[in-house]
Amino acid sequence: MPTALIVGVDSLIGAALADALIARGTAVVGTTRRARSGAPGSRMVLDLAAPDVGAAQLPRVDVAVVCAAMARFVHCREQPELARRVNVSAPAALAARLVVNGTRVVLLSTSAVFDCRSPRVPADRPTSPATAYGALKAEAEAAILALRPHGCVLRLTKVITPAMPLFVDWIGALRRREPIEAFEDLTFSPIAVHDVLTALLAVLAHGGEGIYQVSGAGDLSYADAARHLARRIGAPPGLVRAVRAVDRGIPQSEVTRYTSLDAVRLSGLTSWAPPAATDVLDTVFRPLLAEKAVPIC
Repeated sequence: MPTALIVGVDSLIGAALADALIARGTAVVGTTRRARSGAPGSRMVLDLAAPDVGAAQLPRVDVAVVCAAMARFVHCREQPELARRVNVSAPAALAARLVVNGTRVVLLSTSAVFDCRSPRVPADRPTSPATAYGALKAEAEAAILALRPHGCVLRLTKVITPAMPLFVDWIGALRRREPIEAFEDLTFSPIAVHDVLTALLAVLAHGGEGIYQVSGAGDLSYADAARHLARRIGAPPGLVRAVRAVDRGIPQSEVTRYTSLDAVRLSGLTSWAPPAATDVLDTVFRPLLAEKAVPIC
């Protein structure tokens, strides 16, 4: 029976991956910071922020996927030592020990390893991070890729879910015909959890070393995303007031003009193709978009 270790099994992607692997007959061990966890599979307590994390006892497994991360830009900027321990030092130390026993290690990474100045960035372009988070993930990538032939990186663009407060609040306000604000200078290339799972399962089953990327087909500003959702529920797009992120206190270095990635290598493993941004929004928020509108008195 194949075996897998998921570092961060309580995370959104970690839990979904555990379910998918177990359904395929893989024995899964997942790490969690919580002594008690409802995540699937066997569990072991492991905190990437702990100073002694590198000495933790690890199971012998065929593959390991590092899903845990400190991913918020502001947290990485304001807590650099903690962010480096969680995003770089701990994953690198664990991976170095795992590969000694022949384990293949896959690190989840981000489009933020680039400066976000051009769309559909190819995987082989040198990293050029403009944010603290991006710089840390670029460093972690280098550590994992150095473990040839056992190291692999899967870069992701923005993963959206039906419960994301920003979009849920927007849809609720638009249904009530209340105005909302959305950034016109900040873009994203949305993908769904299903897209990430498709990528991960293909990479784990058929992929090699090096870098893979999973991305939406293009980039969409948050303001345009909000207008699209307004049209989908029959609300006036004019309710969306476009504002600038830099005018709301977001540093210019964290204002992403483009985040999309070239996913051609991943598409070569599977029939998956990068989805259009509006298609992802429609699919992920279909239940909310299908709800009846609130009567306007």
